[in-house]
Amino acid sequence: MSSPPYNSIVDAHVHLLPGRLAIKVREFFDRHISWGRLVFPLDHATILDMLHTDGIGMVWSLPYAHKGGVASGMNASSAATVAEFRGGPVEVVGGATVHPQDDDPAGVVREALDLHGLRVLKLHCSVGNFQADDPALMPVWSLVAHRQMPVVIHVGHAVSGHSEADELAAIERVAQTFPQAPVIIAHCGHHSGNAALDLVEKYPAVYADLTPVVFEPVNLPAERVQALSAKLLFGSDAPNAALTIRQLLDHLKSWNLTPEAEEAILGGNARKLLKGQRP
Repeated sequence: MSSPPYNSIVDAHVHLLPGRLAIKVREFFDRHISWGRLVFPLDHATILDMLHTDGIGMVWSLPYAHKGGVASGMNASSAATVAEFRGGPVEVVGGATVHPQDDDPAGVVREALDLHGLRVLKLHCSVGNFQADDPALMPVWSLVAHRQMPVVIHVGHAVSGHSEADELAAIERVAQTFPQAPVIIAHCGHHSGNAALDLVEKYPAVYADLTPVVFEPVNLPAERVQALSAKLLFGSDAPNAALTIRQLLDHLKSWNLTPEAEEAILGGNARKLLKGQRP
């Protein structure tokens, strides 16, 4: 695998969270994910400097709401982070979040799009304790399908971050009901990666990112990664990661992909999803 152009990689799975929340998330990892040392600090500028050094030119910053009533504030904070680092060496694409217990979930997402200019939506089913096809989220799915807003979903409910194959059924129900909604299965549903790729293969608007689960890279058959390379995205999970960008690139290299597949995964697919959005 040839080296990608310097600072051309899109890391489509990063969490530049507000200070207090970032500390709470780090404390969670310290309590529950004791194996493996996390390689990133919590300071946003330092995280971006480290990513820039390893060739990252754009990040998707993904917040996630743990309960109803907090998403609007988190989305405003996400927009402030975008503004803080605008013009820097790493472009920050602002992500939004929503929770099914918000008073008006679709209104929260509409505000994120139209007021704050956020471009990606993140749903974390274990943190928020809900399913991707929660009835309260149906207006959200209708909105993101119309606006072509990419939605990154962590479907697994395990404390470890893993997803079981049966948990992916909620993604399939969403894809069947809203076939135009761009859905990205976070961590490729690890450790149910092949089941996740089955959905990527079956549904035109379903994608997956190759983000590791802490210290575990996503292990998939090379031939399937090559065949579905137009629908896979690169991600690190920084700062909640025990693997460096270099290690993740080496893992990608081990699949011996074509240059075209490599380019698509390392940035082309993410940029196309953003370009496909409607005002």
